[in-house]
Amino acid sequence: MKTYKVGILGGNGFVGGELYRLLSAHPYFEVVFISSESKAGIPVEKTHKAFLYRKVNPKLTYQKMADLTDECDFIFSALPTGILPRHLSDVLDHTKQIFNISGDYRFTDNNVLERYYPASLATSVQAESHYYIPEISTVDPNAKVINLPGCMAVASIYAIYPLVLHSLIEGHVFIDAKTGSSGAGKSSKETHADRVNNFRLHKGFEHRHLPEIDHIAKTYSEHPVDISFAAFSLDVARGIFVSAYSVLKPSVDESDVKKAFFQAYKSKPFIRYSGQASPGPMIKTVHGTNYAETGFVVRDGKCLSLVSIDNLIKGAAGQAIQAANIYYGIPESTGLTTESEGIWP
Repeated sequence: MKTYKVGILGGNGFVGGELYRLLSAHPYFEVVFISSESKAGIPVEKTHKAFLYRKVNPKLTYQKMADLTDECDFIFSALPTGILPRHLSDVLDHTKQIFNISGDYRFTDNNVLERYYPASLATSVQAESHYYIPEISTVDPNAKVINLPGCMAVASIYAIYPLVLHSLIEGHVFIDAKTGSSGAGKSSKETHADRVNNFRLHKGFEHRHLPEIDHIAKTYSEHPVDISFAAFSLDVARGIFVSAYSVLKPSVDESDVKKAFFQAYKSKPFIRYSGQASPGPMIKTVHGTNYAETGFVVRDGKCLSLVSIDNLIKGAAGQAIQAANIYYGIPESTGLTTESEGIWP
């Protein structure tokens, strides 16, 4: 099978580091370019603690984005939101496709961009883009920018997708998402002392991942479903746990919910379905993996659906690699099921 040469934009952050760590073990993707404006010239493996005691490519150094050449078959972008649009034309001059992890091209509606992604709107450059969730979406071979979902968005979508797809719920859905500190990135001003032994609201009702969840609910539901979303900060380094509360239609029972989850995810290699089995989804059991764990509880006409993921892998780097595998005709799980080594943070 062909080996593809790939690049990483924004390689010094947590997601960029996970991309490099995972890709360093991928049999068909070879990292030949990795950018960091602040670390240009520094060996990549000196800045990521996952490589303290092992070396994969010690000669690979960070470069500035302006140094990108035509060597890369495609690019993974882990740039902060608002940065890629400033450089999109130049990047696409040197590569045919970008797998974008930031929020820049998830939406084309200017009202949504103005409210949730003003930095993207201010520097917007039009592109042939496609919003892509590997377990749900179809491949668009013409897309130049493949946009991966936000970490809390995709965990929430996994929780409600079987219910809306099979039209099992009605009325309002309340989603409670809890996330670890690595979701804020390396540049977060919040210290360990702020997070440890603490729990607090991160964003209530106005989180930028809400329109993604809302879009999926409207796309796959036969009837209107109203979504309320709140995000909370957990005292963990990595991981997301979603609890979605919904009202079942009068004729729906537990067996219908079980069947819906099974049918939606039975052929999806990275979604584990636990049904009502105790203890169900947990953050610890997905830590360092590209798996999502799903489960549910049904009682008195209501459904509590649960999902856990690793925000840096299934919510970001791993999902991007999974998407690239699919797009380039490589088995979906390639490079994503090996034993984790050097997880950081």
